[in-house]
Amino acid sequence: MSPLQHCASLISLFIILVSGALAALEALRQEDTLPAAAFAVDDACHAGNENSETGSCDLSLRQLRSVLAVDSQQLDEPTKNVTLKGALGATLPLGHPSASQVYPKHPGFTLFLVEEFDQALDLEKDPIWTWSDGGLKEGQVRFVKEQIKFQDGKMKIEVRANHGHQQTCSNAQSEHVPHKPLVAGEIRTRFNMFRYGRYEVRMKAPSVQPHNPNVDGNFVSTMFVFRDASFKHWREIDVEVTGRAPGAISTNILTADYQAKWKPSMQETDYPISYQHMNVRAEFHDYAFEWLPGKIRWYVDGKMVREKRNDRLAVPDKSAKIMMNLWIYHDAKPFVPFGGKHLDKDRFPMHAEYDWFRFYKWDGDHHYPPADMSSKSLTGDDMYLTSNNPCDGIPQIGEVLKYGKKLKPCKATCR
Repeated sequence: MSPLQHCASLISLFIILVSGALAALEALRQEDTLPAAAFAVDDACHAGNENSETGSCDLSLRQLRSVLAVDSQQLDEPTKNVTLKGALGATLPLGHPSASQVYPKHPGFTLFLVEEFDQALDLEKDPIWTWSDGGLKEGQVRFVKEQIKFQDGKMKIEVRANHGHQQTCSNAQSEHVPHKPLVAGEIRTRFNMFRYGRYEVRMKAPSVQPHNPNVDGNFVSTMFVFRDASFKHWREIDVEVTGRAPGAISTNILTADYQAKWKPSMQETDYPISYQHMNVRAEFHDYAFEWLPGKIRWYVDGKMVREKRNDRLAVPDKSAKIMMNLWIYHDAKPFVPFGGKHLDKDRFPMHAEYDWFRFYKWDGDHHYPPADMSSKSLTGDDMYLTSNNPCDGIPQIGEVLKYGKKLKPCKATCR
C-alpha cells in the first residue's frame, strides 16, 4: 500500500469511529427519562453489558453517560475530539481533579483517582462513589445519604439527632440495624476494587462544641479501606482521628475471617503521643498510608509515623472499598472505651470536613483497580455481600455466616 493509500485508509477509519461515537453520545443525551435512584436497576441490561457472575449490568446507557467527559458543544461540533474517561478510557486521574492543580508525584505510584470536592458528587449516579446505609453495632449513628454534604469546596460529614425513620434492614451491614439516636454519613466506593497504593486525604476533625476545638468529647473521624461485611473477610487499614485529645490520631489494621463481632485479637492499633503539638480540630492536616504487599506505612503531614509488616497480623492482600465516615461510640457506662471518654460533652450537630482525597495506584499491582473499572473484572469473592445501600443496584450475593449459621441477607427497598 502506498503512503497516500495508507493515509486515506486512516482518514476513513477516523471518520467511522467519530461517527459511531457521536451517534452513541446522542443516544445517551436523549436517554434521560429514568428516575435517578433506580438507574442501576431499571436500566435494562443492554446487549454485551451483562455480568455472567452477578447477573447485573456493568455499563447501562445511564452509567455510560456518567463516565463520559463530554460537554454539549462536543456533541454539536464533530471537529472536536471526544475524550472518554473512567471505565472506557485512559485519561488519568479519574474522579474530579482540578485542571489548575499540579499534583505531587510519588515514585512507584501513579495518580489514579482525585476528588477535590469543588462540586457536589451525585452519590446515586457517580460511577465510583456511593453512600452507605450501615450502622456500627458499637456506634450511636445510622449512616444516611443526606448527612454527606458538599459545601464551600469541601465535603462535610455531619452528625445530628435522628428524628427520621430508617429501614431496619441495612445493605451495607447485610443485616437488620436497630434504631440509632443519631444519623451521620459514610461515603464509599461502589466495589471492592482498590488495593495496593497510596491513599491520601486532607481533613479537619469535628469540634465537639461550636467554636471551641479544645473541648474533648467523643467521635471517630476516618479515612480507611474496608472489605466485606464482618462475616467473611474482615479487612481494614485505618486513619482514625478521635475526640479523646486535640491531637488524637490513631493508625489501625484489622484482619479476621468469619467473625461477626469485633475481638481484640483481630486488631493492631497505634496511639502515638507525638501528635500532642497539633490540634486536628482547629486546622486541616494531611493523612496518608501506603499499602504494599506485606507492608503499610502511615504518614501525617508528609512525615512517616508508623510502619507495619507481616507479623502477628498479616497485611491485607485482598481488594477493598475506600471509605470516609464520622460516628459516635455508644453510651457505654461507666466509661467509653473508644473515641473519647467525654461523651457527655458532645453537642450536635457536629461535622468533619474533607478538603480533598487522592489515590495513587502502586505500579506493581496489575489486578486492582481493574483496567476497565467495571465489576465484570472482579471475582465472585470480591462481589460477596457488596451492596452498599438499597438504591445502588448491586445484587446482594452471598450468605451471612453468623454464629455457625448461614442466613440470607435482609432486603431493603429503594425509596
